[in-house]
Amino acid sequence: MSLLTLDRNLTESLYSLTRDSIGLQRVVYDVATYLIFLLPIVLVLLVVKPNTRYAAAKIFGVTIITWQVLSKLVGEFFYAQYGFRDRPFAFGGLKELLFEQPQKSFPSDHAAVLLFVTLALFYYRQKSWAWIFLVVTLLSSFARVTVGFHWAGDIVGGWLIGAIGFGLLVIFDHPLQKFLEKIWAIVRGKNYKSSNEPETS
Repeated sequence: MSLLTLDRNLTESLYSLTRDSIGLQRVVYDVATYLIFLLPIVLVLLVVKPNTRYAAAKIFGVTIITWQVLSKLVGEFFYAQYGFRDRPFAFGGLKELLFEQPQKSFPSDHAAVLLFVTLALFYYRQKSWAWIFLVVTLLSSFARVTVGFHWAGDIVGGWLIGAIGFGLLVIFDHPLQKFLEKIWAIVRGKNYKSSNEPETS
């Protein structure tokens, strides 16, 4: 059995769980669609706290890179190499409210972003939010297959991209920190001093 056949069979099995229940499909649809909007709320809560302001800015910046650069490049590469594959909803599933892109099935942007944010929150020791986002990532990813927004393979691809995005965050964490400190000092009208430099009296 090929990977694409396995992917299709798994996706159809999960989709069949809600196919005959409009009420259950509605609930799973809401999970698949709206949990992602917890992200901007959490980032706002983190950015207003002085001790997590820079972490929030770095998470936001690399989230955009993961979503708009890494995910698009990988998707375009695979479509160029292996051909177009429509989203499952084109074959009878629900349509998404805000992010319907029939041309963009692989990879799942939601899965990529949510896993990246989860790993980043653990990295910055925001464990309460990190555990919440881990649950959100799993629920959203499962729901998006179950209601027909994505193939199961799209989710796995999204997770891999999220992990790559996290790797970039770790690699560039220090220079990003220095850059943000400098920008913040300029905004506040003060001379820039890195947090790694010793205080002088």
